[in-house]
Amino acid sequence: MAVPLPVRINLVSLAFTALVACVLTALGGYFLYFQQVEHAHSRARFAAGDLAERAGHMARLGLRPQDTAHFEEQCEAVIRNDPLLDEAGVLDPLGLVLHHYIRASASSLLLSDAFPMKEVFSFDGMERAEIRDPLNGGAVLGYTAVSINQDMVLRQTLRNVGWLVICALSLIAVGVLVQHVVFWKALGRPLAELVRTADEIQPDRLETIPPALERPRRDDIGRVYGALRRLIERLQEARFALLEQNAMLEVAVRLRTSELEHVNQALARDIERRKQLEEELRTQANTDALTGLTNRAFVVPYLEKRLAQAHRETHRLGLLLLDFDGFKCVNDTWGHAVGDRALQIMAQRMQQECRASDVLARLGGDEFLIVLEDFASQAEALGFCERIAAQFNEPVLVERLALSLGISIGLAIYPEHGSTLDTLLASADAAMYAIKQAGGGVALADQAFIMRREA
Repeated sequence: MAVPLPVRINLVSLAFTALVACVLTALGGYFLYFQQVEHAHSRARFAAGDLAERAGHMARLGLRPQDTAHFEEQCEAVIRNDPLLDEAGVLDPLGLVLHHYIRASASSLLLSDAFPMKEVFSFDGMERAEIRDPLNGGAVLGYTAVSINQDMVLRQTLRNVGWLVICALSLIAVGVLVQHVVFWKALGRPLAELVRTADEIQPDRLETIPPALERPRRDDIGRVYGALRRLIERLQEARFALLEQNAMLEVAVRLRTSELEHVNQALARDIERRKQLEEELRTQANTDALTGLTNRAFVVPYLEKRLAQAHRETHRLGLLLLDFDGFKCVNDTWGHAVGDRALQIMAQRMQQECRASDVLARLGGDEFLIVLEDFASQAEALGFCERIAAQFNEPVLVERLALSLGISIGLAIYPEHGSTLDTLLASADAAMYAIKQAGGGVALADQAFIMRREA
């Protein structure tokens, strides 16, 4: 859970104040200690002077310090009611202890030898005073010495520091409380209201401004409210502009989509028409216009592919060249229209004998070619040729004309009669012309066997 901003500010302020308080307390304790020590030394000097004055008063009566019995009571009297003093004593001029009193709770004091001293001075925690003889011109009869209680000085210093710390902590607590109240009123509460106002803003409902942003404020938070209100107004303007642009864009997209659909449809029609035209051109290029059979442009590449496949698969391929006997006389006698119709009828008869695997093509004029596949022997191929030739034993009827047309067929088989297309065509052509010269029929390349057309 996030810590509120006023609390964070108070914590930072408290940490800084505590650091400053620790430093100031340490410095205050240091100075208080030395002040307390100086105060204790001042009390010791006063006590030493008082004890020396008492010893001097007794000297006026003619008594010397070493002759005065029970002078320890005087030593006790000067430190009894002062807890900062530890012990008191009387020394002769040579520094020897004559009388000595030590507080019961304190440790013993070691007095050093005599030093050349003036009236009052301090040395190593002891304050001393001279005892002078008023009857003998102020001659020095001895010294008084009073020491301070270091433990008591330290305890009183710590006690004063403790009270100082308590007062400082009380002031810090009051300051933090006041600061928290001030910050909460000046910063925390307005920030909380600002957060609640910001939470009330709905991204999809920017057209409504929260009421808190409408109220005028003259403080720093009010400027933040004003900036937030102006931001919402700019967002509203940007949203409205974006909606308008989106609407215009949708209209433009619909128009462009409709246009694109029409263009795509037209393009699809053009592509389809182009495919049809290409197919028609391809068909026209590979098809004989008169008979509907394949033409030379198609059958030559086809034969090359079939020969390559026959070479790879080591099977036979038959090539039949066909030519009609007396067809030129038909054209010369009855005209080309009758000749064309006769060619169509003859193509249909040959197509009836061809299998699905066979290809029948018109090479030109009355010359045809058949690619024969799937046969087991030369005899089977020759039998196919005989069936083709038998189709023309009967006359061809064209417009009540009975046309008797013979046929000459030359057969060449791969690979016996050639391994290339040129050699196969040459072999079939030679066989066809040979049988044509003999009167028509079927001839196998490189063989003398000729089947003549039946009379």
